[in-house]
Amino acid sequence: MTGRDLLAGMTDLDGRILEEAENFQAKVRLRRFRPVLAAAIGAIVLILAGCAYVALTEPEWFGQFFSRWQEQELSQGQAAFVEENTKVIGQSVTRDGYTLTVESAIADSYNAYIKLRLTSENGEPLDGVNYLPGYRLREDGTLEDYFYAPGHPDWRYNTGGEPVEGDNTVILLRVNQYLQQGAKPLEAGETYRIHFPGLIGYYSDGTSSVLTEADFDFDVVFDTLHEESLEMIGEPVTASFSDIQVTVTSLELRTLSVSVDYHGRTDEKGGICFVDSFVVLKDGTQVRFRPYVLSPEGATCFLTGPIVLEEVDHVLLRDGTKLYPPQE
Repeated sequence: MTGRDLLAGMTDLDGRILEEAENFQAKVRLRRFRPVLAAAIGAIVLILAGCAYVALTEPEWFGQFFSRWQEQELSQGQAAFVEENTKVIGQSVTRDGYTLTVESAIADSYNAYIKLRLTSENGEPLDGVNYLPGYRLREDGTLEDYFYAPGHPDWRYNTGGEPVEGDNTVILLRVNQYLQQGAKPLEAGETYRIHFPGLIGYYSDGTSSVLTEADFDFDVVFDTLHEESLEMIGEPVTASFSDIQVTVTSLELRTLSVSVDYHGRTDEKGGICFVDSFVVLKDGTQVRFRPYVLSPEGATCFLTGPIVLEEVDHVLLRDGTKLYPPQE
């Protein structure tokens, strides 16, 4: 089994889980309350298709990334959020002829997107289709974390290193806090370590190779982080798709994600009721839900673009149900 085979076998959290769920063949996944297993081994290609790399400011890069991911231009509020909340970092580490630079990040207290760029030390082009962080097992059989707080070893985060289609030199590290029981929100002023245990290159012929097993370590501090959320459920509501139905007791919006609590299922298939759901902003912009973790008790969804909570008009569920913010 190649490294690529191993990766492929562990990457069904986004695309495959939804496809299987649609066909009512999904296996139960309870990652919502399990210790993190470094979902960076789940390589989910994010959308920046058809774009050659051009010189962009860091906010421009994230603005372009999100507009392509949500398949719609950012609203003025979204664009302002990206401009105001993109943190430029610029830390570089060189190992075995490869330079990895943490260029920038955008985050709130529950999620972070951290952009890293890989280059060769001598400036030669990289010939792989995609590049991802390596992976290494501890003595207890668990994977080394890609993101953690050195001063707080009990704080655990769900993390994923993901290539960006159209620019094979970018690795986007995605971090979630609230997927794990007992996890702590990201805190402004706290030091967090980004840790890549080596690098792997993937090629168009389906092969892969370990570029280096050297460690790339960076320390990052977020100056400010958004903590606010918006609960969209005042009274329980029903959500459905085909013959699947759940009772939703909470649907909480944050600037970069959605968390849903529901009951009525003994498997995770209830989560497909939220596929192709949207946050609709007051100017008509639609921001899609992308379910990432499904369980019998709820679903965690990324938003395809950031949102300003004050600009939310309603949530449009897959079955056509509209949820408006409860009145005070």
